[in-house]
This record gives sequence, C-alpha cells and structure tokens, in this order.
Amino acid sequence: MQGYVIASICSFLFQNAVSAVGNYQTRTEYLRVEKNKKIRSVNLTVVGRMSESQCAALCVTFSDRCCEITYINSTQECKLDQSGCCHTDFDNLSGSSILHTSRKYVGYNEILSVTNGGYFGNWANEEFCRKGHYAVGYRMKIEGPHTDRSELNVIEIICGSRGSDRCGDTASSGQQVWGNWTGEALCPAKTFLTSFSLQVEKYNATKDSTGANYVRFRCRSFKDNLFDFDLSFPPGYGKYGASGEWSDACPVNSAICGLKTKIQAAQGAGFDDTALNDVKFFCCE
Repeated sequence: MQGYVIASICSFLFQNAVSAVGNYQTRTEYLRVEKNKKIRSVNLTVVGRMSESQCAALCVTFSDRCCEITYINSTQECKLDQSGCCHTDFDNLSGSSILHTSRKYVGYNEILSVTNGGYFGNWANEEFCRKGHYAVGYRMKIEGPHTDRSELNVIEIICGSRGSDRCGDTASSGQQVWGNWTGEALCPAKTFLTSFSLQVEKYNATKDSTGANYVRFRCRSFKDNLFDFDLSFPPGYGKYGASGEWSDACPVNSAICGLKTKIQAAQGAGFDDTALNDVKFFCCE
C-alpha cells in the first residue's frame, strides 16, 4: 500500500490537464478520501515528483492554492488541496509554521463593525483562523451575577474548512478573565459566520455598567447569499442593554476568518469593570 504523509485512500479517480505551477506541469484529481474515518470529496492539484521539502515549499509559494498537502512516499508525488483542513505536518522540513499557522494582517477583504459598541477599553491585536479556515461557529465567556458585573468577557470563533469540517483551531483576540464559557453555537452544515449583531448596555455613571453583553451571528453559504440563518447561543440575549443593527455581511466567496476586540483593563477595587466593549470581524476569501 502506498505511504502517504497525510493519509489518503482513493476510491475513484478522474484527471485532466491544468496550467503549470512554477516549473511544474500539473493535473487535477477528483477523488474521495477517507480521513479520520470520514469520507469526503477533494480536488487535488497534482504537481509532480519532488522531495517532501520541495513539496512543502511549493505549498507556501502558491498558498492561494494550497491548504493541505498529500505527499506519496512511494511515487514521490506532491499533491496540493485548497479545500481541506490546513496542517502543519511539514513544519519540521523547513522551519516553523511552514503552512502559516495564522493569516497575514493583509489577508482579508472586508472588516465588519457595528455602531453601538461600548466606549471603554483599547483595541487588542487581531487574531485569525489558520490560512484556508473560516468561522463555523463561536462561544462566549460571560460573568454571571456579581457585585461588579462585566458580562461578556471573551468571544471565540471556531474555525473550519470550506467543507465546514472543524479543523481544531480557534481565534479570540483580547479578553478579560472573569466568567464562565458558554457551550458552542455552530452554523448549519456547509455555512459560515458572515455577519453579527452586538448587545451592549449604554454607559450610565450612576450605576454599575457592563459594556457588551452578548453577540449573535448569521450563517451563510460561502459561494452565494441566497439564504442566511440566525445563530445564537440560548437564550440568544444577555441580561442588560439592547442589540444593535446587524453589521454588513461578508461578500460572496468569503466568510468571517478573524476578529479584534475592544477590552477595558481591570479597574481595581471600587471602580467599575466593563471588560469587552466592542468587536470587529474580518472577512477572508
């Protein structure tokens, strides 16, 4: 049996010629792959014979076409797939993060925001799903009843492939430490987070304020905007404030892939903590 660096079992195969990648002539294979006991269809660009390190380097060079590598030891064939879960199996071949553990800052096509975000805090660094991954769901960290309520402290997006398979990575940006995690809210199969609405309590100097309380999303197919689905973790709202208008939606052929949050630092004894106040989400093609 052929040895695969990323195990694949072909049950049917069709191939045709495609354009050259660098100095290599390529072809496309349409096949079904058994991976982690799950069958899925994939479209692999077969680059040709080369070493593992050359295959990994080629994946980096043509990152717009490569998310996953299948390397067949027996034939030394390099195969690139842009639709599966991205892997880091080749990190040891030419340094760390050869398959890019995160997207570059410029790797998005739109920023989603809302107009009702809270006033306090500073914007944290943006965080992204791994290259080739998109948000298929989310969860929150919320502080329950407390003398100084802060409510929403963390938003974490759950990342998956274009086939909507979960890939194991998440992104959360800045966060505060209070509260407990909710369960996960996941989009219907083969849909992704594409817009959001934020519930925020307006600041009132005469009482304890909480900033942002809850976030909800809409899920949509990657390739069209014919249908969308509201997604929230039950009960779908927080205790304080009101939900604002929905953000714009990611353009067709893109979905949410990262976020940055506005977080107020701990204020100390006797001062009002509001934790997470606002958030922006990034769309990627």
